[in-house]
Amino acid sequence: MRLLLALLMFTLSLAAQTRTIAERLGYPADAKLVILHADDLAVAHSEDVASFAALDKGAVSSASVMIPCPWLTEVADYAKAHPDADLGLHLTLTSECKTYRWGSVSSSNQVPSLLNPTGTFYPTTEAAASHAKPDEAEPEIRAQIERSLAVGIKPTHLDSHMGTLFATP
Repeated sequence: MRLLLALLMFTLSLAAQTRTIAERLGYPADAKLVILHADDLAVAHSEDVASFAALDKGAVSSASVMIPCPWLTEVADYAKAHPDADLGLHLTLTSECKTYRWGSVSSSNQVPSLLNPTGTFYPTTEAAASHAKPDEAEPEIRAQIERSLAVGIKPTHLDSHMGTLFATP
């Protein structure tokens, strides 16, 4: 009986793995789907207001939050008021604006390879990737996730600001 149950579960899992994403979302296998996503929440009040409006009106399906940025509490308030909102984390190891900068969530002495001489993240993916040490990037990523949870944002997904996390193996 156990063998039969195990075989049934294995067969069901294979069937689920062969279904397309469209099918798993309830659409025909060949359906073309578009997911509109707003990123960079918390970078600026104007970004937040526009993204919240787009989420509320259904103009975008999801959004992602930059935890090190200064408007985080505004996004946390929105997340608490909209518990079903599809909000992920835009894991951040770069700060690309010339005169508007941010740094790590972790203490700077714990992640020195992630920070430039002014104490902020490097402005480009290439610079961040060439300086970052994996054993410092990992705790910073974890700190961003932990900060998210601490302020009441329960992330539905993770992605990478400027693709920095995918720049090197």
